[in-house]
Amino acid sequence: MELTWSIFTNNVLPAFFVIGIGVLLERRIAIDKRTLSRLAIYVLTPCLVFSSIVQSEVDPAQFGLMIVYVLVFTVVMCGIGLAVGRLLGWSRKATNALVLSIAFTNSGNLGLSIILFTFGEAGFGLGAAYFVATNLTTNTFAAFFAAHGRGTLRQTLLQVLKLPGIYAFVLALLLRGGPELPQIIMRPISLIAQAQIPVMLMMLGIQLSQTQIGRQYKEISLGVALRLIGGAGVALVLAPLMGLTGLARQVAIAQSSTPAAVSAALMAIEFDAEADYVASVIFFSTLLSSVTMSVLLTFLVA
Repeated sequence: MELTWSIFTNNVLPAFFVIGIGVLLERRIAIDKRTLSRLAIYVLTPCLVFSSIVQSEVDPAQFGLMIVYVLVFTVVMCGIGLAVGRLLGWSRKATNALVLSIAFTNSGNLGLSIILFTFGEAGFGLGAAYFVATNLTTNTFAAFFAAHGRGTLRQTLLQVLKLPGIYAFVLALLLRGGPELPQIIMRPISLIAQAQIPVMLMMLGIQLSQTQIGRQYKEISLGVALRLIGGAGVALVLAPLMGLTGLARQVAIAQSSTPAAVSAALMAIEFDAEADYVASVIFFSTLLSSVTMSVLLTFLVA
C-alpha cells in the first residue's frame, strides 16, 4: 500500500495537476477546442513524432519491436471493439466510437509523463517509441474509424491521407540513422515538440471541462472497462508473446493501460464522430486511471 501511495503521489498525481490547470483555464477563459485540437493534430504532434524518432537513442531492434507491438495491440483492441459493438447490435457509428474509445491509449500527454516519473530517462525513450507508434495508428486507424461513419471508403482514405502525422513518421524513419540534421532545422522542431506534452495535458483538462456527460451510462461504463481493464489484460498477455522483456515489457504494459486517448477525441471532433461518447469515456477512464495506473505500476515495479 505504501508503494502504491508513493507511485500515486509522485508519478501519477503531477500529471493530473497539469490537467487541472486546463480545467481552470477553460472555466476562466472561453477556449475554442476545435482550433486547439487542430494545432495539436497538424503542428505539435508531427513535430514531436519527428523529433522523437530522429533523436531517439533506443536500440533500433527494440524501437522496431515496440512499434510492431503497438500495431498488433491496436488491431486486437479494434477487433474487440468491433466484435462487442456488433454483438450488442450497435450502429456502425456507435461501434466506431467504441473502437475509438478503447483501441487508442493516452500514451502521449499522460503516459509519457507517468513513464518519465516512474522509469526515468531510459523508460522515457521506450515510452516515446510507443507514443510514436500510437501516433501512426491514430493518424491511420483512428482517423479511419472517425471518418468512416460520414462518407464512402474512398472519401475516408482521402481524409486520412491529409493528416501530417503519417508523413512525419515516414520521413523521420528515412532520416533516422543518417547524417545529423542541421540545428537550424532541428531546434525549432524540438522547441515545438517540447510544448506537446504540457499543452496536450491542459487540452485534456479543457476537454474534460467541456464534456457533456451523456446518459449512456451502460455504454460508457463498457468503454471505460474495456479501455482500462481489457487493455491491461491484453497487454499482460501480448507483451511477452511479442518478445518484450525487462523495462520494454514494463513500459509497453503501462502505456497500453493508460486511459482513452485525447487524440481519439480530436479525431472524433474533427470528423463529427460521436464526440460526446468518446469524450465521456475519456473523462471517466482518465479519472479512474489515477487508481488503476497506481495499482498496475506497483505490480510492474515490485
